[in-house]
Amino acid sequence: MDIVELRRAAIFADLQDAEAERLLVVARSQHCGKGECLFLLGDHADRLYVVLSGKVELTFPLSFGGVVRDVPVESKMPGSALGWSALVKPHRFTLSARAAETSELATFPRQDLLRVFEADHHIGYVVMRHIAEVIGRRLLQVEALWARELQRAVTDSLAASDQRKR
Repeated sequence: MDIVELRRAAIFADLQDAEAERLLVVARSQHCGKGECLFLLGDHADRLYVVLSGKVELTFPLSFGGVVRDVPVESKMPGSALGWSALVKPHRFTLSARAAETSELATFPRQDLLRVFEADHHIGYVVMRHIAEVIGRRLLQVEALWARELQRAVTDSLAASDQRKR
């Protein structure tokens, strides 16, 4: 992994080369085979990930007829970051992640990132601004799902009420 590859990631795109170099020093490479689990919902989040190649699926476990299945929520392609929970308390993953295909990732341990952010506040600002954008998009996704479910529940309730009146 090099600076060019690292700066392809949206989360680091606004950094200068010297700033990206500081992050490259704390980055670790991780290879994941297809189907390999990176983390599970609720696990302790201690590192941020950036997809360098391949594809990672973020999933949410749902029970269907007593069988729990991982439902895809979002696909992360090269240049995408995941695992923002490592930088936001309570440091627990809010989704699960699994390699949808053979993937190469850069990982950034939380404590190493925090040391870089403390030493260079601009790097911390750029990264956390991007993390805030990711959290904002996720909130909109959850809000849309919740609104759809609420609408379905209200529609079903009204239909049942109409049936009882007949």
